[in-house]
Amino acid sequence: METKKRINPEVKKVRSNLISIFLINTVVLFTLSLIAFIYLNSTSIENYFKENVTINVYLKNDVKDSENKQLIKLLSLDEDVKSVNYLSKEDAAKIFSAEIGEEFVGFLGYNPLLDAVSIQLNGDQIDIYSIESFIENLDNFEFIEEIEYDKPLVEALTKNFEKIGLWIMIISVVFFITSFILINNSIKISIYSKRDTIKTMQLVGATSKFIRRPFIFQYLKISLLSSITSIFILYVFVNRLNIQIEEINFFTNFNDALLLIGFIIAFGLFTSLISSFLVTQKYLKLKFVR
Repeated sequence: METKKRINPEVKKVRSNLISIFLINTVVLFTLSLIAFIYLNSTSIENYFKENVTINVYLKNDVKDSENKQLIKLLSLDEDVKSVNYLSKEDAAKIFSAEIGEEFVGFLGYNPLLDAVSIQLNGDQIDIYSIESFIENLDNFEFIEEIEYDKPLVEALTKNFEKIGLWIMIISVVFFITSFILINNSIKISIYSKRDTIKTMQLVGATSKFIRRPFIFQYLKISLLSSITSIFILYVFVNRLNIQIEEINFFTNFNDALLLIGFIIAFGLFTSLISSFLVTQKYLKLKFVR
């Protein structure tokens, strides 16, 4: 009974220590995976907002139906174009009348509106230079009356997303370093609590390699478990995010998902390996451990 009383508190202390390291590693790796997720999906988020920019092409009144179809077909085949929508002036008049609550065509005696083609480009083609180049190509069609788009909005989106991308990069680097320090410190504190065990094993003739091995394997196992747990939590988070925001498809690129999983596991294992090796080596070199 006395032996049990002596062992149980020690076992509980070790178990509590390992659980603490697992929780710290999981929180750190999940946060790191979340930042990496934002970084990898920043292009998708940027494209979602940019693809809402509409280029409106207004056609002349004397445009032929065959010319309409030719334009729409050419735009549909363009790889830079995401979607094309045609709105006749008759349909436009009905929509406008419904909005203002008055039949303005009958009042004016004619329909002042024009046939219109609404174009949305792929997100990676949305910047001032790309849009202007796209419009220049459309100017070759003589039956086009006018082309317009929200230029200030495009300029604002481009500038803001450049700034956001820079800040995401800075935060990623800072937290990458911070994650290494946090995991390293948690392992350092854990091994420090076992410094007497390390010195006792040295005194009975155990080699440095023999002493280091169980520590390294133990923290590698904890790191692997923490990595898997953090990835699972991220998966649940992203799945819920996809349900809430249907317009944006996160991780449509399977390679990005594999890259993130591989990075988190590799980072966790590498950090634990280096930290456990260096910390145990530190205490192995000490002549006296108090």
